[in-house]
Amino acid sequence: MSVVPAEDGLRAYARYVNPTLGRFLEMTGRGQRFVRARGCVLEAAEGGLWDDWIAGFGSLNLGHNPPELKAVVAEHLATDAPNLLVECLNPFAGALAARLVSAAGPGFETCFFCNSGSEAVEAALKTALLATGRSGALYFAGGYHGTTLGALGCMARGTYREGLEAVLPGFVELPFADLDALEQELRTRAFAALVFEPVQVEAGVRVVPDAVLRGARELCRRYGTLLVLDEVQTGMGRTGELFAFQHAGAPPDLLVLAKSLGGGVVPIGATVMAEGLWQRAYGGYLRCEVHNSTFGGNALACQVAAAALHRIADPAFLEGVRRRAAELFGALERELRGSRLVERISWRGLLGGIALRETGHPWLRWEDLGLPELAGRPTSGPLLADRLFRKGILAQVCGHDWSVLRVEPPLVVDTAGCDRFVAAVCEGVRWLEAQA
Repeated sequence: MSVVPAEDGLRAYARYVNPTLGRFLEMTGRGQRFVRARGCVLEAAEGGLWDDWIAGFGSLNLGHNPPELKAVVAEHLATDAPNLLVECLNPFAGALAARLVSAAGPGFETCFFCNSGSEAVEAALKTALLATGRSGALYFAGGYHGTTLGALGCMARGTYREGLEAVLPGFVELPFADLDALEQELRTRAFAALVFEPVQVEAGVRVVPDAVLRGARELCRRYGTLLVLDEVQTGMGRTGELFAFQHAGAPPDLLVLAKSLGGGVVPIGATVMAEGLWQRAYGGYLRCEVHNSTFGGNALACQVAAAALHRIADPAFLEGVRRRAAELFGALERELRGSRLVERISWRGLLGGIALRETGHPWLRWEDLGLPELAGRPTSGPLLADRLFRKGILAQVCGHDWSVLRVEPPLVVDTAGCDRFVAAVCEGVRWLEAQA
């Protein structure tokens, strides 16, 4: 089979996959043709190099094409082991589940495997509804839990939900990290689950305080509601612990994982469940397969995920993440201190956000940039991301709050890469200040 030339494939993407995105990237000069990726660096067809500070929105914690995971893929495929063990016992899924249950800590018992974060959220919600016999769920405003219909019921209100409200679940939105509002709703004993992220990345990198996480766990247990923590982005070492809930010492009833569980090589999601939940929701021979996924837990994905988990769970690796994070954000806070455009810098581990004020320049509006459809949205964050792109750094804003530049490199980023990022951010902020 011949390989499709990159140029032909890119044109086909813009025509057959996402025409609007294709036009936007070309119009803004970001239709780059990346042909190779290693570690934290992307190489373009024309030869230029870009530091990756998006990291697949948290999917590339080990960087692009980590050699140890590529070796696992090659070794596994060479065995000719069955990849899909449908209606058979699956030893690969069993071994990975055992490791995840152990890594999550006391009180966990089973894992459900699927292919993405959205699917893992759906599995958690469905399990909570069936296990409790209740019909509702609660979530914090600003959340991002996936774009499938069930997960959208917990999505922040706005663009992602528009036109779909009529068919979304009747879940209840709570003010962010508000324990009083949470208890008021929990007292009704009507809700199966509370769903939130330990760090709301897309809402501007808002960190749920440890005390709030512990309080939410205690309230949920008091009123019989299951706590679901969406750690699709915060899990797998991103915050300096293997799972973000470990900072607070407050394990959930259902832990949702995906993205870097597959090491950036294979798609896999997991819902790790507390003791007894699987039996309560799916116990009995007629119910044990009422929730399933054909490709979930396939042999190749489980082998790669086990290797990714082994590396990231290494205490020395996690200590390195914490050390690098302190250096990086310490430098950003020093260099940007006093900037009239920087409103705040928030972070936990190698996950952060730089919140920017608007410049106020009348020309720096979406209408004047040829994109009237985006009128009313912040421009400062996207403009800074564009300046970084011109400096060879691939970065992006937060999905719900475009005033915040996300800071999310692969966890294997080195000191030189961090230094380049800090220098480019400072240059970009100074340029924006000059336009104010």
